[in-house]
Amino acid sequence: MIKILFDTNFALIPFQFKIDIYSELNRIINEKYELYFLDVCIKELEKLKFGKAALELMKQKGVKFVSFPIYNGVDSTILEYAKKNNAIIATQDKELKKKALKRKVRIITLRQKKYLTIKGVLT
Repeated sequence: MIKILFDTNFALIPFQFKIDIYSELNRIINEKYELYFLDVCIKELEKLKFGKAALELMKQKGVKFVSFPIYNGVDSTILEYAKKNNAIIATQDKELKKKALKRKVRIITLRQKKYLTIKGVLT
């Protein structure tokens, strides 16, 4: 089972770009998967426009909220979780994408504000 870990900004895509990321994930992932969101990101998300709506949508779509020890900031925590759990990081964050690919962690990102793509090597 594939694990997909949402970054804060990825959860906002349905509201910012009117893209159904959940249908898009079904399109690009050809096997069973589970969606995750770290509890350390919840406070970050609640402060943002559409944050509460994004949290509500994630709950409706069955995203699992998980606790994980905090490392040096949210991005480092996301990277550590993904590495230890062989998860794909779903993000729009440019720096996080670079760091993830450098550490051989696959990423899912929005392309051309229209569709999702997956990058990185299978492990």
